[in-house]
Amino acid sequence: MRNLLFSAAVLLSSAAFGQFGTQVQVTVQSTANSDSVSIGPSQCGGSSSFNWRVTGTPCADLSLWVTTDGDCRDSSSAQTSGSTRALSSIPLSTITSSGGGATATFQVSNLPIFATSTTTDAGTVACGDPGVESTMLLCGATKTYDGLGSCSSNVVKAAKPLQITYDTKSPDAPSISEVASLDKALRVTVDAPDDANQVEVVALLEGVRVSSEKQGVNVGAVRVKNLQNDVTYQVEAYAIDVAGNQSLASATGQGTPTRTFGFYDRYREAGGEETGCGATGGGFAGGGMLAALGFWLFSRRNRS
Repeated sequence: MRNLLFSAAVLLSSAAFGQFGTQVQVTVQSTANSDSVSIGPSQCGGSSSFNWRVTGTPCADLSLWVTTDGDCRDSSSAQTSGSTRALSSIPLSTITSSGGGATATFQVSNLPIFATSTTTDAGTVACGDPGVESTMLLCGATKTYDGLGSCSSNVVKAAKPLQITYDTKSPDAPSISEVASLDKALRVTVDAPDDANQVEVVALLEGVRVSSEKQGVNVGAVRVKNLQNDVTYQVEAYAIDVAGNQSLASATGQGTPTRTFGFYDRYREAGGEETGCGATGGGFAGGGMLAALGFWLFSRRNRS
């Protein structure tokens, strides 16, 4: 009888654990579904978005916070003093009604590296100060049911916190290795620094910007369009990093767009005329017909 009761208790607890305590997982990622995000000074007045997800059956709200510590602990209060800023929690009812995931935001100016007048864990710099580069972690945690169906003290944290990099350091200036002439355009080859993900090439005429083109660093040479042929332009290049910081200008190069001549253009330049298909007085079509007729007569003479 005692063995029967023990077996029944094991079965009941296993069923309860299967219902309440299995496979709760927490995920926090960027809106691009990556584990990192870069933020620049242009975002100081706004917010940045991220995705959160809770799978399984949690029994508590999803707590969220940002810390300058190198790891996420069980709660915001467990982090090193002065290293953290708590974000708004996601209520358990929201987790359920949202299907376990949604998008949330945090105020960029409220990151823990920044000084504010409303917190005691104030940072040391202001949002927008130049030359700052700091990495933080966005952490998330909730709790699970125990085997008896009660909300336990066991904390489930995000396996990979979202890495937030705040960056106001400008990349090094790029260099221009080649400027090639095109028809009403210039093709500019730019050597960008390793921390750049975009380059911008600007064409100037007597110091005034007349055209520019921006593209990714891995696309190839930059084609600057809408220029005039036979006019010499100065060109400058800028490197831009993922946080939107722009470098100083490269050393100035120069180039002159030139009209591209095809076969017909060269024919016209040599004095050829565009005429009807029946004309033979030097016209393109007539010249071709005379050449064909001469070849035919030459072949007949050789055969006879």
